[in-house]
Amino acid sequence: MNWLHLGKPIYGHDDFTDDVIGFVYEITYSNGKKYIGKKLIRSMRRLKPTKAQLAIRKNYKRVEVKNLPFVKYDGSSKETDGLIIAKKEIIELCSDKINLTYCEMKHMILNNVLCDDKYLNGNILGKFFKGKIV
Repeated sequence: MNWLHLGKPIYGHDDFTDDVIGFVYEITYSNGKKYIGKKLIRSMRRLKPTKAQLAIRKNYKRVEVKNLPFVKYDGSSKETDGLIIAKKEIIELCSDKINLTYCEMKHMILNNVLCDDKYLNGNILGKFFKGKIV
């Protein structure tokens, strides 16, 4: 099953602009339950500079962008293990990790995931838990 963004299928990294590093998603299951989460699709890795780069400048920083697999990603939550996926939808694209975490939390709060039984999310940021929020 492919991811959908604005009604269009997403097949890989080429379907996003280069500045997108992750997205907030909503997965709908066959029983009508939903799950909101985030997925990182690119990472910035700091590598040791090459000898040629060190010859130019001693404090040379070499950064490589690595694409992470996401197409077959079905979520990593224990609450969703064994459930059949009906729809995988990308809600929002993000260009840095801070905004990615903020957007995930924003969508969780706007959809009231901790109080609404149709959502399987058990917590928000590991600080606010289902059953503890009134």
